[in-house]
Amino acid sequence: MNSTTDKIGIFMSGLCAIQCAMLPILLSITAVVPNWMHFGHGWIWLSAIAVIAVWSFSRGWRRHHDKGVVGLFVLGFGFLIGGTLLEDKVDIMIESAMFVVGGVLMVMAHWRNYQLMKCIKAEN
Repeated sequence: MNSTTDKIGIFMSGLCAIQCAMLPILLSITAVVPNWMHFGHGWIWLSAIAVIAVWSFSRGWRRHHDKGVVGLFVLGFGFLIGGTLLEDKVDIMIESAMFVVGGVLMVMAHWRNYQLMKCIKAEN
């Protein structure tokens, strides 16, 4: 089984973590970027990440039943949702840290799922 969804998930989650780590620097130019450009940004990322993660992890769960993958996903996605919900309520550094931690946990979940799927494929 070629776990393309895990590769896409690793890329997108990693990209999300990198982008969110750079967010404080990017927001320093907000004086020249209109407010409407920020609307929905986090929810768009979350939606894309959720679709890929659910697709990938549900396929993996049917084959390996690894609770570690699910745990990393729930924790990572929880950080991403928390960062999005608290966006206007916490300091930008806390928000960025939540997104980075969430993105890294999602990368770890996809990597674990990918490795488990690779092992199952090798056994067959």
